[in-house]
Amino acid sequence: MREIIREVMHRGVVTCKVDARADQIARIMLDNDVSALVVIDEHIDACGVVTKTDLIGCYGKDLSAIMAEDIMSPRLSTVSPDTPVPQAVRQMLDRKIHQLVIVSQGGSHRRPVGIFTSGDAVSLMAGEPGPRTDAEVRCSDCIRRLLSVAEGEEATTSTESVDKNVRSHDGN
Repeated sequence: MREIIREVMHRGVVTCKVDARADQIARIMLDNDVSALVVIDEHIDACGVVTKTDLIGCYGKDLSAIMAEDIMSPRLSTVSPDTPVPQAVRQMLDRKIHQLVIVSQGGSHRRPVGIFTSGDAVSLMAGEPGPRTDAEVRCSDCIRRLLSVAEGEEATTSTESVDKNVRSHDGN
């Protein structure tokens, strides 16, 4: 099992600015299939997290009037990329949180460089090697689509559309 967070964290953190509106946050979460966004300030430093739970607290309200800074959890739990995985998991358990923001610190800056979630911990426990690459995710999505072909539809048609979808994601 991998033992250092940098080996298992998701790189390319999905973020929003402190002044992002709740409707924008919802769209970013949906488009990126994430359950939390790291909130960044004007210096691109991590300053909070907005989770789906935080967001649904706004249900039925005027989302265009609610900003990330209004609903984010400002008590950000962070670790460095060199943190041992067991220590990161213990921190998540102690603080009763589902994600840790991995930050690279330089002086007073806390730049988000990755995220580690409770789902990642479970994957490691199941023997998965770490976060899946974008290509593996696309392949998994294609297989799911292929397997969900409606009964009676020709498989070649589905395979062709899946192949076309993969090419469009890969830029070929």
